[in-house]
Amino acid sequence: MLALFPHMALLSMVLYGAGNGLRAIVRGTLPLTMVKPEEYAVVVGRMARPALIGQALTPVAGGYVFEMMGPAATLWLLCGLAVLNVLLVALLKKALPAPPAGA
Repeated sequence: MLALFPHMALLSMVLYGAGNGLRAIVRGTLPLTMVKPEEYAVVVGRMARPALIGQALTPVAGGYVFEMMGPAATLWLLCGLAVLNVLLVALLKKALPAPPAGA
């Protein structure tokens, strides 16, 4: 969206912030409702590991792409990854079982 409509940057930032806030809330509360309190730390650690590895590798990979291919290619790569993320979430939602009728 940002690559095609740069004037929508503010909306993009607001949506990004809202998504981060929701993720932080869900990441802290959902495991507590699904596992025993004794297992909470292990489950949260396992959930955090992929994101932490990604956060550690992103600056190196992003810098490499930016240096080798330029800012336009970097922006398009990020847009493509965002679209891939939305598609993967849609597939995950489709794969999840439907909630019970009374819930």
